[in-house]
Amino acid sequence: MSITTSAFRFALTAAALCAAAPTADAKPKRVVILDFDGPRQLADVGRSSVMSVLGEQYDVVSTKRWEQARAAAAQKSHGPEQWSRAAKQSGVGAVIEGCVQDEGRRKILNVVVRQADNGKEFDTISVRLDGKTGISAESSRQLQASLDEILDWIDSGHNETQPVYPPVTAKRIGSSKPASDDEADAEVRVRRRGRPAAPVVIDDDAAAEDAPPARQPRKPKRPVAEALAGDAPSAKPTRSETRPDARTDARPDTRTDEPADATAADEPTHEAKPQTVSTADPEIHDIEVLFPPGAPEGGILDPKIKHVPWKTPRFMIDGGGYMGSRTLTWDAPPDSNITQFAGVSTKGFALNAAVYPFPTKEIDGVLSGVGFTGSIHHSAGSSVVFDNVDSVEEYVLNQNGWELGVHYRAPLSSLVTIDGGAFYGNQTYEIIDASQDFEVPDTKYSYLGASAHLDLAITDHALVGFGARYFTVLDAGDLASTDWFGPVSASGLGLEATFQIPLPANLYVRGQLSYQRVSLETTGGGQITDDEGVTGGTDSLVTGNVNLGIAF
Repeated sequence: MSITTSAFRFALTAAALCAAAPTADAKPKRVVILDFDGPRQLADVGRSSVMSVLGEQYDVVSTKRWEQARAAAAQKSHGPEQWSRAAKQSGVGAVIEGCVQDEGRRKILNVVVRQADNGKEFDTISVRLDGKTGISAESSRQLQASLDEILDWIDSGHNETQPVYPPVTAKRIGSSKPASDDEADAEVRVRRRGRPAAPVVIDDDAAAEDAPPARQPRKPKRPVAEALAGDAPSAKPTRSETRPDARTDARPDTRTDEPADATAADEPTHEAKPQTVSTADPEIHDIEVLFPPGAPEGGILDPKIKHVPWKTPRFMIDGGGYMGSRTLTWDAPPDSNITQFAGVSTKGFALNAAVYPFPTKEIDGVLSGVGFTGSIHHSAGSSVVFDNVDSVEEYVLNQNGWELGVHYRAPLSSLVTIDGGAFYGNQTYEIIDASQDFEVPDTKYSYLGASAHLDLAITDHALVGFGARYFTVLDAGDLASTDWFGPVSASGLGLEATFQIPLPANLYVRGQLSYQRVSLETTGGGQITDDEGVTGGTDSLVTGNVNLGIAF
């Protein structure tokens, strides 16, 4: 064997040994096993089982060291970046968490593996756990195989985290190569000032003929005051005239005697246009100068800028519950034996609808013009208690009614709207299965009347209103029969206060508090009227309701 061959073999053997040395001395993978959740004893057994599986093949970092690294990283960053800093500081590649579920005789250990550099959960392994002996041999092999596979995958770099911010490629605006050495010098000087270099026209007749026409330089920006004053030239020298390194070599004068308007018309379309401001009012002028059109502050100073036109509603429908209190009293001598019906409460549901098909304003208006209204109501769960000396009796109350109206609604201004109308309706008040000793008649008022209402707009689409009405009772029901009080003449008046609050999606909340009083005058002919000397009576009703509605 020659000396050359022996030397070659020796070198080859040495290279192989050097290559194998790092593999033999490579440190095992570094993981941290956090405290497990669940019943304390079972959680400790589960963590010890995982430690025994990983302890021989992996470098297990203490939990305290990992928590210190995370706390230090939290002072500078958050989220995935915090995990990345903590992983680099502690050298941890994976974080292992666990949870033990105690299901009676069956205990389940769930082992969660997270990537240390971003905190994302990679996988979950579930095995059965014995509360005393820990994991069985078969479950231990299964857990070890699954953990090895997951940790090998993480360690191989297949799951590298993506950068928090996407890479940005800087692009140069302008020509890719300077046309001459002088232009390169100018470009370098301008770039040092933080601005891209502008293209330079070379003083060459042939090049000028072949090259496209050079873009005219931008005009220096003028203050708004100069723009308002006129087009008089400014005496202040431009930046290029005061620069010490400005070029002074002779160049062909390409300027023409064109008027200023023509020069401005030839400027590129991407040039910024001067702001248009008003000169009528000094205060408005100052605001427009400080906050030009498009500035977000403009919507705060002038809300009309942010206003979005909307179609005037023509229909309104709302419904909800109501509560009321009725009092029916009679004018009679003190020694008369008449049952007074005072302060009896009722409750129920009401539904209202209004349609104004021809509003006076199509856009950004309110209900207006000729309109029609309708309402119905019915009691629910209402009763009255009567002390009949020997016994206490309770009777069910049936209160219901309806009303139809024709209105004309007119907005006097953006704040005030008036409404006038006529209406016809019916109100029924019955006491079901009352004894003869309970001498309170059923009433059924049919009426016809007129109303007026005033609405005030306190904010956009939020209203408060006040109204009054007067009506004549056409029929009073059993109250006017000869078995009770006989023929009566009755009329009524009402007062109301309302509010309306807008909600999203054309919804609104409407509340109303109303008072109604019916005056009754007897003329004789009724049994109670003649026996007790009744001359008249009053039937009053107080009602409050809150409804949810929609306008469209």
